[in-house]
Amino acid sequence: MRQLYPIILIAAFLLAVFAASSPLQAQTIPPDPPPQSARQALIEMFIGKGENDFSKHLPADARQALIRKGETPETNMILRLATFGHQLAESGGHVETFETGPTILRSEQNDDREKIEVNVEHDSLMGEDDEIELSIQSYKDGQLESLPVVPRLIFTFRQEEKIWRLTEITAAVHAPLTDPDYLKGLRKQQDEANEAQAQMRLNMIAGAEAGYMAKHPDLGYSCSLSAVFAQDAQPGENGPGSIDPGQGASDWNGYTFALTGCSGNPAAKYRVTAVPDDTDAGMKTFCIDQSGMVKFVVNEKPSTCFSSGKTVGQE
Repeated sequence: MRQLYPIILIAAFLLAVFAASSPLQAQTIPPDPPPQSARQALIEMFIGKGENDFSKHLPADARQALIRKGETPETNMILRLATFGHQLAESGGHVETFETGPTILRSEQNDDREKIEVNVEHDSLMGEDDEIELSIQSYKDGQLESLPVVPRLIFTFRQEEKIWRLTEITAAVHAPLTDPDYLKGLRKQQDEANEAQAQMRLNMIAGAEAGYMAKHPDLGYSCSLSAVFAQDAQPGENGPGSIDPGQGASDWNGYTFALTGCSGNPAAKYRVTAVPDDTDAGMKTFCIDQSGMVKFVVNEKPSTCFSSGKTVGQE
């Protein structure tokens, strides 16, 4: 019995060590990772750093038809889409993705002065299919930039062999005509476009006047748009303004143009005003004379533009 005593002690010691180490070993076994969601698959496709992160989420038929052996992002448009995330990062900005929440991607550029947000409008899981609708918003200096339409992209995924495959992409546009902020931004964008067109036409009239005076020094400047923009003028004959975008009309693109002040023989002066048709819209009234300097006023009489107007580009 005494001879078996050391063996019993060793056996007991080994059993104790095994019993103590078994729970520890069980705790150190990493659990299986949770299955990937369709949203995570979408992020991986466009932001992932792996070589096959994009293509592995395409259906087999699409991979075979759209991607050939040896093709690169430089030679294949589909593979070029996979470099979207890399292009954002290489542009020097900060790119962040979110696996949950209303925003899926945020990109900030130029010291956060410019920002793009990709938002999730809905994420609908229906059995083996998942439809994710995204909208895109752009900000500059903290202000939301108004777009004529809000772009929407709808990605449809189907789970095959535990991998989400992109089966369909739908591009759509959204115009929220009951959203007052959207309508206000859209109206502002249109007003700014009309103002830019009015400035352009004034400069063209000034150029045409200079050309007309050079051609008719005995007459000087003309207060007739049809004469200034002569229909039989050769290109460049009357200067850079020889072709009138308004075709000689006084009413054009939301503005009324008036050409006056051509007194004297020869006429040494002229004045042109461009007044918005909607005088309550807060749009700029523009003016120009023989000096060639475009000025503007807001919510003031057109006659004050020449004396107290601000010079365009120096406001």
